[in-house]
Amino acid sequence: MSDLEFEGDSSDSSIEDIEIRPVRPPSRSNPVPVRREKLTRSPVRSLSPNSVLNGGGDVLSAKICLESYPSSNAQAVEPFPSVLPLNVGGVKYVTRLSTLKKYPDSMLAALFSGRYQVDKDAEGNYFLDSNGILFGYLLEFLRNGLVPPKDHAIPLYREATYYGLHELAEKLHYMPPVVSLFVKEAHKSQFPNYEETKEGVIKECMESAKYTKLGEVTLFVFKKEFLPKTPTFNPNHGCIIETAKVTCGPWEGPDGVDEDIFVRCLINDLMDDGFNVKPIEPKRKCKYYHGQSCQKFVYKITILF
Repeated sequence: MSDLEFEGDSSDSSIEDIEIRPVRPPSRSNPVPVRREKLTRSPVRSLSPNSVLNGGGDVLSAKICLESYPSSNAQAVEPFPSVLPLNVGGVKYVTRLSTLKKYPDSMLAALFSGRYQVDKDAEGNYFLDSNGILFGYLLEFLRNGLVPPKDHAIPLYREATYYGLHELAEKLHYMPPVVSLFVKEAHKSQFPNYEETKEGVIKECMESAKYTKLGEVTLFVFKKEFLPKTPTFNPNHGCIIETAKVTCGPWEGPDGVDEDIFVRCLINDLMDDGFNVKPIEPKRKCKYYHGQSCQKFVYKITILF
């Protein structure tokens, strides 16, 4: 899809058209939200709590995961053989116990330390309920130090973090797909309630598209609260923001991170998700004036379903 271009609408004399031109970044895949393994050191990089790369509650998630395995304190655990047959999500592997315990602070090392009882399948293979294909890349890293191809960087970053393989996660962290996703997440984290705002836009567009498949929503975005300075200014003047269905603001941030940047971020995000976002109209500014002009404005987003 080409870059978005904005088309004005001069038919409404009560508004002022202000043109912006958001640019769509390269398409990126959206990984599934992840869980984190128990960490004995800091994560590779901190993210916003809602990040698709950041597991909710690192230590707590790992504790819950390991607690799902019976502890050797509760019952006798059969010693692990030096060579283990594994069934990872239906994919069979055979590897050395020392390979799985190569990094002592990893979840795999803890799981096969003898402190926990690992389930076996009907054939006697030790069972891990995880993605078997991806686990093969983790195993190759443990065996030979081989870094997986960048095409699998995002899901493997998730798996490496979950299993506490920080050495692999650090190598994957600077691969282009993971870097791009980190940057995108950091960009979105500047804005308050971003995901709720995005969800509201989608819901309103779905509602208005019932009959024409063309969903429209008016959005009021403001970085700072507008406070009139003249006593003659009427706050109940029938402002254009009364047409807005979704509102976002205020927020703290650098001067350059304004309302236009927010809308560009939102539209690019929607397009990355696969939505057909139509060329956006210029933002519409309220033209009320009494002692001073009203500084509020709205945006209109249109999605073709």
